[in-house]
Amino acid sequence: MAATLLAAGLAPTRALGQAVVPSGFADQLGVGGLSRPVGMAFLPDGRLLVIEQQTARVRLIVNGAISIVDPMGTVPVVNTSGEERGLLGIAVDPGWPTRPYFYTHSTDVGPPTRVRISRFTVTGDLSGTGNGALTFNPASRFDLLTAIPDNAFNHNGGTLRFGPDGMLYASLGEDATPCAAQDTSSLRGVILRLDVSRLPSGAGGPPSPALITPAGNPFVAVGSPRSKLIWLYGLRNPFRFHIDPASSALFIADVGQDTWEEVDWAPQGGGNFGWPMFEGNASYAGGCTATGSPIAPIYAYDHGSGNAVMSAGVYRKPAGALGGFPSEYEGDYFFSDYYSGDMWRLKRSGGTWSVAPAVPGQPSSAHWAGGLDSVSDYLLGPDGALWYCNQSSGQIRRIVFLTPDTIPPATITDLR
Repeated sequence: MAATLLAAGLAPTRALGQAVVPSGFADQLGVGGLSRPVGMAFLPDGRLLVIEQQTARVRLIVNGAISIVDPMGTVPVVNTSGEERGLLGIAVDPGWPTRPYFYTHSTDVGPPTRVRISRFTVTGDLSGTGNGALTFNPASRFDLLTAIPDNAFNHNGGTLRFGPDGMLYASLGEDATPCAAQDTSSLRGVILRLDVSRLPSGAGGPPSPALITPAGNPFVAVGSPRSKLIWLYGLRNPFRFHIDPASSALFIADVGQDTWEEVDWAPQGGGNFGWPMFEGNASYAGGCTATGSPIAPIYAYDHGSGNAVMSAGVYRKPAGALGGFPSEYEGDYFFSDYYSGDMWRLKRSGGTWSVAPAVPGQPSSAHWAGGLDSVSDYLLGPDGALWYCNQSSGQIRRIVFLTPDTIPPATITDLR
């Protein structure tokens, strides 16, 4: 993932950051006035937490206003040197509000420089039935993991998501050390699966790896304590991934090196996705020892079509959503490219994923949408819309299907 901001290619008739979408869909502004928003997480009541990459602020969107929730404080100091460091990921505990926690993925200045995964405790209107405000003490930080290398400014991963199993999944890049992606003791080029249910309340950490290791992880019977945390490996920089709520499969956008961007599908743990022996479907580099048979991507595109793949997730219409995409979109997977702004839609047939047939109004036969350059994260909202962060415009936007029951967009202003 590279965070250089691009505005090239925006049509003058479109608002800044607005996407080109098929007929019957619309791209709508949710909130503006943010500073390089990079990730987000919904609370169960629909309030939205948004993180800013370089200010390291967590912003709470509620009742038409943006407030500052700043869990990073000065401890740890977030390392924002280089384009791919900073506050990169956030997830809300699935037990909220009984478990009033959110988790962050950030780069720490050190020494030594490292990636840190932490938990923070929140107080205030946890259920969202009052004024919606949340407060917390930054000293509530509990560090889950702190010994993750960050020697290079790039390839840090950055996603935190909870799966249907209640486990916390976290992506880590190979820290610009390609062969480390094949070393399951290094915590580089991997996706972790962590059990946070047994952690004590309050500040502290890091715990023993055994306390956060789920019994079902693929390497629990072999290797080092760090290996036991790994769910998948052999990845270069899985900056963004999503989890299918219906099947628990992971869809991973693994950013490529010289030629290929790839999307990987992991219906179960233990998979090796081949970096650096393979980039996309092409052989890449020798000199590394593979520890398992590499799994091919479900889709790859060359750098003529973009340079940094971004996962947008599997479409599953939320229960109770007034809006939502048409039924033929159910189970389809979406991804885009940070630089070109193109978005693809894949449909599954048996064990094969391929580009879905074009629908009226698509910008091209291959691309379901366009104009999504500088987009760093996507989430399916409780309204059935596809929400996204646009770093260059400082906006949170959503793609909706227009029906009589579609929830109208809320105009949210920054009241700082």
